[in-house]
Amino acid sequence: MAVSLGDSFISGEAGRWWGNSTVTAAAGCTRGGTDRAAYRQRLICHYDAERVYGDTAVHGAGTGCHRSDVAEITGLRQAGLAPVNLACSGAETRHVIDEAFKENTTSQAELLARVAAIRQVEVVVLSIGGNDLNLSGMLRRCAALYLASDERSCASTGEGDRFLSALPEVEQRVTRAVQKIRQVMRQAPARSAGYRLILQSYPSPVPSSSQVRYGEGSGGKTATRTLVGGCPLWDADFDLMHDTLAPEIDAMLRRVATATGAEFLSMLGAVEGHALCERGTRQSGTLDDAAELGDTMEWVRYGTVGAKISQGHQQEAMHPNAFGQQALGRCLLSLYRDPGSRPCDATART
Repeated sequence: MAVSLGDSFISGEAGRWWGNSTVTAAAGCTRGGTDRAAYRQRLICHYDAERVYGDTAVHGAGTGCHRSDVAEITGLRQAGLAPVNLACSGAETRHVIDEAFKENTTSQAELLARVAAIRQVEVVVLSIGGNDLNLSGMLRRCAALYLASDERSCASTGEGDRFLSALPEVEQRVTRAVQKIRQVMRQAPARSAGYRLILQSYPSPVPSSSQVRYGEGSGGKTATRTLVGGCPLWDADFDLMHDTLAPEIDAMLRRVATATGAEFLSMLGAVEGHALCERGTRQSGTLDDAAELGDTMEWVRYGTVGAKISQGHQQEAMHPNAFGQQALGRCLLSLYRDPGSRPCDATART
């Protein structure tokens, strides 16, 4: 059995979508084939997120772990392992260690203990730390500057420096989360004694500014980056995320893995070439079947701003979509089959 713990990047957030499209419901029920939750009934379009997220779909305030049917952990089925997804979108280290969150009525560590008590656990995979750093909040603030046509960027206002200053504290929190998992598994039945613990990092959801396929312009709610691309960021903030923040988070998590004896899976380059608004990728059109276009589509969900607010949920923004989730699953499968390899490390792919 393979168990996933942690946050949205491993729960399967945004797995509802085969890429991105500006096609509306009126022009095409499935939005260019991207919406896996869409179906027709008596010629009327309906959207049921439970078709993808099951009973962890958003139903109201405080809900929505968004464990998708294509979540990364499902990639280990190809290795003969049954996947158990205990992760939850929005989770922080405290929700792994000792606090309940959303649909999880107790901590993820306690849920792991319950699974290990009755089943053999061969691998535990953890993705955590991004919400402790409030990465999504920072990206929203960066987008707000672009949407307001504010000439300042997060990079110019010191937002990046403030973010980086929080890394040491979050490194300690992630270390405690790993130690808690170790404690749980030491108390598990002997059949799980040989389990593997994998700590993974995050891909940059956006490319560097030189690879963005839409011009920067002067910003605002009607800019092409906003209404078409769903990536309302200044060039400086594309570079801040891709070139500085994602690599620093990756390095921090690598240190935790080394210090705690966990295996490390760098996801830094997992969506490289298919990031949001990246050159060489595309969105799906009205007559397209997006599910067949994985080689050319974006693998990251766009920001639901402007004209896109009606498609899905804000919490899906800037997360790997169904194509991206499958890519993460391939990365995990590769490491599982070849321990010590770096199958998704950007430096190993160049």
